[in-house]
Amino acid sequence: MAAVVLIAVGVVLMVGPPLARDGICGLVSCADQVPDIAVTRTSPTGIAVVVPGAAASSVRSVELLEGGGRGTGARRWSIQRTGDDVHQTFPAGVEPAGFRTVTELAAPPTQGTWTAQVGFRCTTASLPFQPEALAVGEVRSWSGVMSGSSFSSASRTEERCVTGAGTAERWALLLGALFATVGAVLGIIVVLRRPVRFPEDGDDQDGPAPVLPGSAGPS
Repeated sequence: MAAVVLIAVGVVLMVGPPLARDGICGLVSCADQVPDIAVTRTSPTGIAVVVPGAAASSVRSVELLEGGGRGTGARRWSIQRTGDDVHQTFPAGVEPAGFRTVTELAAPPTQGTWTAQVGFRCTTASLPFQPEALAVGEVRSWSGVMSGSSFSSASRTEERCVTGAGTAERWALLLGALFATVGAVLGIIVVLRRPVRFPEDGDDQDGPAPVLPGSAGPS
């Protein structure tokens, strides 16, 4: 019984504070809010990834993936931030100032399923699109097709990351892990100290009942 109580208290101490702090995001790596991104066709063969102006300084990487599901396609183009330059539009295949090319674009997207992926300060936004469905000058985001000015004014720009654990929560995690470990060890000891029972022993562990004086013995 003590082992069960210790394990239960340990689990509550480890899981309770993160859930109270940030819900499921306190237990797993997830983002509460990600800035909107969009794609646009700059020319008959040119594609660009667009981010809101207010979130442009937080961009750390831009990628184009081909095929697959959301964020699982083959990487065809990738750039990463190396400086302090701020850009709102990232033409595919072009290395803007303050970024370095990790994966060069062999050919511009023409058809099929592609995904634009932008890594911000601590979150990543993904947007699937089909290049053949884009017209020159239009901007396509999760909200649909719009003009560039409409995207800038209506897009979500804030990035809200998972809040970090405080000192009290870290101590609760350590204490919970200690309680759970002690409870598990205690449970193992209790199980190992139980007497071994064999099938031939039956249910009676005390042997045959003694014959009392004056009573008839077995016939």
